[in-house]
Amino acid sequence: MEKTDKILLDRFPLGVQSFEDLRNRNCYYVDKTDYVYRLAMSGTKTYFLARPHRFGKSLLCNTLRAFFEGKKHLFEGLKIYGLVKDWIKYPMIYLDFVSGDYTVGSMTLIDKIKTALKKYENENGIQFDESAFLTQDGESEIQKESRKLSFRLESDLETVYNKTGLQTVMIVDEYDNPLIKSVNLAIDKEIYRGFFSVLKKADQYLRFAFLTGVTKYAKTSIFSGFNQPDDISMDANYSAICGISHDELLTYFKDEIQAFAEQEEISFDEMLSELKKWYDCYLFHERGEKVLNPVSLFNALQKKDFQNYWYGTGTPTILMQRIKNSTFDIKTLKNDVEYTKDGLKNYKDDEFKTDIVPLLYYTGYLTIKSYEKEDRSYILGFPDYEVEMSFFNSLGKEFYSTEDNPSGLDYLQFKEDFRTGDVESAIERMKALFYSLPYANNKSLKLIERDFQNVIYLVFTILGEYITSEAHFSKGRADSILINKNYVYIFEFKIDQDAQTALNQINVKNYAGRFKMDNRQVIKVGVNFSSQEKNITDWVMAEE
Repeated sequence: MEKTDKILLDRFPLGVQSFEDLRNRNCYYVDKTDYVYRLAMSGTKTYFLARPHRFGKSLLCNTLRAFFEGKKHLFEGLKIYGLVKDWIKYPMIYLDFVSGDYTVGSMTLIDKIKTALKKYENENGIQFDESAFLTQDGESEIQKESRKLSFRLESDLETVYNKTGLQTVMIVDEYDNPLIKSVNLAIDKEIYRGFFSVLKKADQYLRFAFLTGVTKYAKTSIFSGFNQPDDISMDANYSAICGISHDELLTYFKDEIQAFAEQEEISFDEMLSELKKWYDCYLFHERGEKVLNPVSLFNALQKKDFQNYWYGTGTPTILMQRIKNSTFDIKTLKNDVEYTKDGLKNYKDDEFKTDIVPLLYYTGYLTIKSYEKEDRSYILGFPDYEVEMSFFNSLGKEFYSTEDNPSGLDYLQFKEDFRTGDVESAIERMKALFYSLPYANNKSLKLIERDFQNVIYLVFTILGEYITSEAHFSKGRADSILINKNYVYIFEFKIDQDAQTALNQINVKNYAGRFKMDNRQVIKVGVNFSSQEKNITDWVMAEE
C-alpha cells in the first residue's frame, strides 16, 4: 500500500508547465483537449483568456503549442486524438512572459520579444534583414527597438508564409505580467501597442493566436480596433477550460480523496466537503461549471494536509497597493457584493481606476456566487476559505508592516489577549498599529473611522475568530462583535466623543441581550478614536 501511495504522489504535476514533459513523465493530466479542439477548429483566429494566477493557463498554452506543433504521440488516449486527421506542424511564435524581471526597465520586455523572434527565425531557416529597417530622427533607443520589433514581426510572418506555405501560430502566456510589474508602464504599453498591432495587418499569415493574462489593460491595442481577440474569459462554453470541475475531481482523483479521508478518519463525502470548503467554488459564468483551484487541490491531495497554498505562491502586489491607496472599505467583502455583468465583462484595468471589485474578481479573490437576471448583475464573493484568508493576510502585511515588524500584524499575540480576556493588552496593540498607518493630512472623518474599524476587522478575521461588523440588533447596530471559545466581545466605536458614550450605547441598545443564554463571558468595550491624534485616546469596558 505504501508503494502505491508513493507512485500516486509522484504523479501530481506540481510545478510542471510543459504538456510534453507532463505526458512523458506520466503525470496526472485532467483531459482538456476537447477545448483545444474547439478553439483550433473554430472560425475564430484570435482568442484571449483571463484567469487568476495558479489556475493552469501555462499548461493550457503548452497543450495548444504541442497540438499546433503536430506532436500527435503526446495526445494518444486523449479526447482530441480521434478527432484530428491531419496533424500539421505549424510555424510557432511562443511568448512566455511568466518569467523575467520587468521591474528593471523596458529593455527586458524588448529583449524577451527579440529572443522569441530569433527562435522563430532559426526554426524556419530565415534571417531578419536589419538593413530594411529605417531609423527616425530624434527617437530614443527604446523607441527605435520597439519599432524594429513591429517591423521584424511583420517581415518574419510574411517571409515564413512565402517559404513554407503555412500560416503561423502565436501563443502569448501571461501577456500582462510585464505591465503589472512595469516601472515604465506608458512606454511598455507603447511597445505592446506597436508589436501586437501587426496581428491586424498580417492576418493572412496567421493561423491562430491565443493570449492569456489576469486582466485586460486599457489602451493596449490588442484589445481595441479591428480583429480584436474573442474574449472567452466569461464564456459559458469555456468556463471549465482551466481548473478542476466536480466531475473531473471524482473521475481522476477518487483514490487520492479516499486515501486522504482514511488518514483523517472521516468518510469520503466528509473529505469531499472539506476539499470544496477550502479550494472550491470558482465560477466564471452563471451557466458555467464550478471549478476548484488546481494548484491548491493538488498540493492538498499530495501532502494530505489542508493548508493555505494560495498565499504561499504569492499575491499580486498591484492589487494590495491599489486597495491601500483607495477609499475601498474592506468590510464590504465580508458580505457578498453586487456588480453588473457588462461592467465585469468589459472591464479593462487602468492605473488610474479606483474600482477595486473587478480587479478582485480577475485576480481570483472574488467569484460569481449568483446572477440577478432582471438587473443583469452578479453577486460576487470569496470563492473559498483559503482565498478569503489569503486576502486578509496580504492586506494585513501591506497595511501594517513596519521596519520593526515587517511581517505586519502580530496575530498570535492578539489571539492570546482575547483568549485570556486581556482587553487592555489588545487595545495597546491596536494603538501601535494606528501609529504605523500613513495618514494623509486631508483624510475625512469618514475615512479615518473606516481605517479605525478595518484594523479591528482585519485582526479578528485573520485570527479565524467569528466577527460581525455592524451587527444588526432590534434596537440598532453594534460596530463589531468578536466571539471565541470563552468570550463574547461587543465593541462600539466613537470618533471625537468619549468611551463612556460608546459603552452607554451598548447598554441602551441592549446589544448584549442576545447572548443572555450563552455560557461565554460577555465583555462590552467602548472605544473613542481621536481624529486629531489619529489613535485611540479613551476606552472603557464592563462585564455583563
